[in-house]
Amino acid sequence: MSKEMGSGFGSVFSNIKNQIDKLPLSGKSKQKMIANLSELKELTIEAREPRIALVGRRGAGKSSLINALFGEEKQMVSSVQAGTGQGKWLWYPSDNDKKIRLLDSRGLGESEQPLESIDKATAVEQLKKELKAEQPDVFLFLIKAKETDARVEEDLLELNKLRVYIKEIHHYDVPVICVVTQVDELDPPYYKQLPLDANREKAKNIKTAMKLMEKRFKNNDIPLITTIPVCTYVDFDESGNVVYDMRWNVDKLAEYLVEILPNDAKLKTAKAAKAVSAKKKAAKKMIVTMSGMAVLIGLEPIPFADMPLLTGLQVLMIMAIAYIAGREISRAAAAEFIGAVGANLGVAFMVREGVRSAAKIIPAAGNMISGAVAGAVTYGIGQASLTYYLEGNDLKRAKEAYERGKKQFRKDRKSGK
Repeated sequence: MSKEMGSGFGSVFSNIKNQIDKLPLSGKSKQKMIANLSELKELTIEAREPRIALVGRRGAGKSSLINALFGEEKQMVSSVQAGTGQGKWLWYPSDNDKKIRLLDSRGLGESEQPLESIDKATAVEQLKKELKAEQPDVFLFLIKAKETDARVEEDLLELNKLRVYIKEIHHYDVPVICVVTQVDELDPPYYKQLPLDANREKAKNIKTAMKLMEKRFKNNDIPLITTIPVCTYVDFDESGNVVYDMRWNVDKLAEYLVEILPNDAKLKTAKAAKAVSAKKKAAKKMIVTMSGMAVLIGLEPIPFADMPLLTGLQVLMIMAIAYIAGREISRAAAAEFIGAVGANLGVAFMVREGVRSAAKIIPAAGNMISGAVAGAVTYGIGQASLTYYLEGNDLKRAKEAYERGKKQFRKDRKSGK
């Protein structure tokens, strides 16, 4: 995150925290609010680059996966000899543009020396050196689709050793995703159309390869988050532009990363990922968190005192969603967006206070209604932000999304979602 954007998040968050500290919240509400505030802090001002470690034998496609996920050919890819020699943490897209932290390791089970120089005798020794220096958030274990029925016990044994080592050093149980690569090479070999699983025979073989790996992980007592089959084949010209693209299921992997990574790594992972679906997943997480906080604020019988607090939440939410989309906007711009989509705060809060006044004889019911209104408005603004910044639609579409969002929030609450 840029220094300017970081200070922008920090300033808005500080205002939100100060407002919460001043509110006469009940004990239970205070605890819930503090928990939500902690999550909000992790998602925004504590946002950091994710640390993703890729492991697997040479030729499994570790460097190719990086290229596919982020759309840039920043690593040398060798199809003949082990290309990545000195397994090390690298910045992507570059050292001058630090968006994501990746460990593209020297392949396991190598019998030949890699093209690049190394300073450790084995891949595992080199990896331990890097893993001691920095703790990964997740392991991506890569295996070629045609090798899932080959001997991989040695690879899994070494993966487990690395997990145990990290737990001893960093006291963290690293989650693992198995990525089955090069599924386009499975029978029938002539079928090279997307989606690859549209062909019945190829789909069956892909499923078989996934089940084999899941069984092997289970037999080796390695907890597995999921198994994802992918094709990462993509060609670039000398300028780095994509000239041929057969990437398949890479967006699903990006979505899983956003889902399982720690809160403080979600925002930057979503921004770095090329998959819009992954960006939306992070944005929706932000919207749900903010709307939940808005409900808690609205439940408290503190007329008008909650206006600055709710406005601050909504502004921070818009700034975060714009950031995921690659646009860093100011607090003023976010506030203007609220008005532009028709979320007139003055009218909205007069409606809420009117509801409270009319329900004085049943105070709890009045507060529940006000909480629902506050949550619905915040949720609607979030949906409008997603539509405008992430999907690139105009303000008319954003306004429509705002109205739909409010209705959806009320509907979900009535159905208990």
